[in-house]
Amino acid sequence: MGGKMETWQKTCLLLCLYGFLKELRPSEPFLTEYLLGPQHNLTENQVYTQVYPVWTYSYLSLLVVVFLLTDILRYKPVIVFEGIGYIVTWGLLLWARGVGWMQFMEFCYGIATSTEVAYFTYIYAQVSGVYYQRVTSFTRAALLTGRFMSGLLSQVLTSTGLMDYHTLNYFSFTSVSLAFLVACILPSVKTSIYFHRREYLPSSDDSTHLHNDGDGKVTTKFGKVMSLIWQDFKDAYSNKYLLKWSIWWAFATCGNFQVGNFIQPLWENIAPMDETETLYNGAVEATQTLLSALAAFGVGYFHLNWSLFGEGTLALISLIDGILLIFMGLTSWIWVAYINYILFRVSYQVLITIASYQVAKELRADSYGLIFGINMFAALFLQSILTFVVVQMLEIGERLQFVIYGSYFTVLAFFFFVLSAYTCGRMGLSGMREMGVWEKKPQVENQEPPVGTTEAV
Repeated sequence: MGGKMETWQKTCLLLCLYGFLKELRPSEPFLTEYLLGPQHNLTENQVYTQVYPVWTYSYLSLLVVVFLLTDILRYKPVIVFEGIGYIVTWGLLLWARGVGWMQFMEFCYGIATSTEVAYFTYIYAQVSGVYYQRVTSFTRAALLTGRFMSGLLSQVLTSTGLMDYHTLNYFSFTSVSLAFLVACILPSVKTSIYFHRREYLPSSDDSTHLHNDGDGKVTTKFGKVMSLIWQDFKDAYSNKYLLKWSIWWAFATCGNFQVGNFIQPLWENIAPMDETETLYNGAVEATQTLLSALAAFGVGYFHLNWSLFGEGTLALISLIDGILLIFMGLTSWIWVAYINYILFRVSYQVLITIASYQVAKELRADSYGLIFGINMFAALFLQSILTFVVVQMLEIGERLQFVIYGSYFTVLAFFFFVLSAYTCGRMGLSGMREMGVWEKKPQVENQEPPVGTTEAV
């Protein structure tokens, strides 16, 4: 038993170190200023309408392929490829110039972020179910610590003059290169959920090749895999409770990605770098990451009966988020934009943590990665439409963009207010009293990987 403990701890430590290093990218909070600055000298229109949208489209187009490859290749090679994607991204930022190269940079960044699903699912294939809760919290903490340190370092290094927006990218390049080296020494995985299920593997064969099943035909096995995926899909989305939370998940994640992608252009519009003595982008990102982590951790101990209050909570917070975004688009004070952004991100983290747990508790552990991927695909599909129409086709300015994003969340809130009213009306007062305010404790501890495995940005 001691040997097994030592093995899972070593694996978890390596994965946490990888997660920390790959998120330690202090140049990111000032990416817009760097691209507009003397090293690249791109125009605002080029950055906002030609470069930034590429990430959304590449992430969307790669997600399904990456999900299948993660299962076929059994996790580790895809994690290594994620490390390569980050190295190429920052290599291009440092040494390539021009709109075309920066579009390719965003494509490589899309490759790197789309492969994050392998990071989130690798550990569950490596450790026993009894450790799921612990390894989920450890790996999540490592990611958030990396993001927090990234924001903190970016602010300290630029404010003290130790590094400028260009040299920060050398720091990021070094960090992601070290992450790649850690990924290379991660232990390999012998099984996976669909293509390498335990029942497919002959006990005497540990090779990494795709094994034939009973009749010797790989095509038959592929058909079985597709059948398993389709069955998991039907079982999940025929559950109305899961479907409701997944709808919010997809639409809210779309909005969260869009805000994250275009918040720097808004800040630059409100407080241009050539007119502002000190920018606090790094400090703001560090603050929102720390508060988001604390809030997401705290909500795990808040056992409200989400079957009763979930829809109303989603509606209320979505409405608040909509108001925050509208004010961000209308304000001329950078600190209003900063504070509203922090509040928006923290509220999203709280709700996505609740949503991921509510979705996961309705699933068996094996299908969590599939449903996570489908919800993320839906979010990216919606974001691609939003990006194409608002940013590229209509070329709407940054301020009006955020008014539109705020209106988007307001519509989402209205939908869930109606849903909440319908649910409460159907239950009646007696039904609501019977359900109770607090969530009933499950008879068996849930060992699925529910919390905190959902954010890509």
